[in-house]
Amino acid sequence: MKNYNIILIISLFLASFANAKDVEAGPIWNNEHAKDVCPDVCRDNYLIWNGNWVTTVPGEMSVCGCDESRDYEAGPIWNNNHAGAVCPNVCAGHALVWNGSWVTTIPGRMSVCGCKVGRNWCGTPF
Repeated sequence: MKNYNIILIISLFLASFANAKDVEAGPIWNNEHAKDVCPDVCRDNYLIWNGNWVTTVPGEMSVCGCDESRDYEAGPIWNNNHAGAVCPNVCAGHALVWNGSWVTTIPGRMSVCGCKVGRNWCGTPF
């Protein structure tokens, strides 16, 4: 069981990079500026800022690291019906919507819910 948990954790870690995208944001001067700029840049592209950024052209252009979704801990989830009751609230607590995915990370103790940026009726992110 110990090897299974290690493989699961590594798989989840690597999968988190599979949906990463760099989005141009104009010049970003430092980490504090990135914290102000990148969440909006990513959200405007229906993505979630992953905390990364890099300058690509000094003084002219930087990119923000954005993900299509992010997992948030939700406590134990017992089945799909339970996930349907728990995950929407977990995601809403981060101003996101549930993407329909969940996985148990520690049996009987912890699960995570997949969350993404929502869109309103006219397609703009919320």
